[in-house]
Amino acid sequence: MSSFPGSPRTVPGAIVAVDPLSPLARTVIFQYNPDEVTRSLRPRAAPSGGSSASDAHRIWGAPTESITMTVELDATDGLESGDPLAATTGVAGRLATLEMLLYPNSVTIVTNAALLLAGTIEVLPPEAPLTVLVWGPGRVVPVRVESLTIREQAFTTGLMPIRASVDVTLDVLSYNDLSPTDPGFALFLVHQVLKETMASVAAVASVAGAAAGALGGSAGASGSVSIGG
Repeated sequence: MSSFPGSPRTVPGAIVAVDPLSPLARTVIFQYNPDEVTRSLRPRAAPSGGSSASDAHRIWGAPTESITMTVELDATDGLESGDPLAATTGVAGRLATLEMLLYPNSVTIVTNAALLLAGTIEVLPPEAPLTVLVWGPGRVVPVRVESLTIREQAFTTGLMPIRASVDVTLDVLSYNDLSPTDPGFALFLVHQVLKETMASVAAVASVAGAAAGALGGSAGASGSVSIGG
């Protein structure tokens, strides 16, 4: 899946989980940027307990947003160039990196198991690292991986997949979902400020364009000359 000759180079998208214990195992840089990204936004529901008629125009926070995309993986180029990693594992390593976004760290699991054997009364489930979708400089948001649907295609002699398509579903985490001390809180706030800035710039450009069109039409009408017989 080589890129078209002469096509501009784009910044690769990525999903990065900030995990000090295994920083590289949870860094997913897209081999090919998805051709399509689907975003679904819904107003945030009122807090539990219901709402009255006086709350009809209230905004209860940032909308809930879900992002879906299909990530394509292909080891064909590596096989053609004689890459030994591609020949032995295909795209299995890249798939493992994606899947690790859903796994707790094994060191934490072993530690918790030891604490249970030592008689600790309660062991809390491990906390997931901050996971961030990086889709260009204009969209860097904290997310939670909701699901991965993996389709493996073609295999090496060791039954490692050579190609794969992964449907990725992400839930965007806003300041409504995170503690103010969480780095993701500030990250999403910066994302919203950037969105507000882009919306303001677009609105000014639209008003200016409409005004220019109206003035141009008026000038054309006033400058017209009717020639009678």
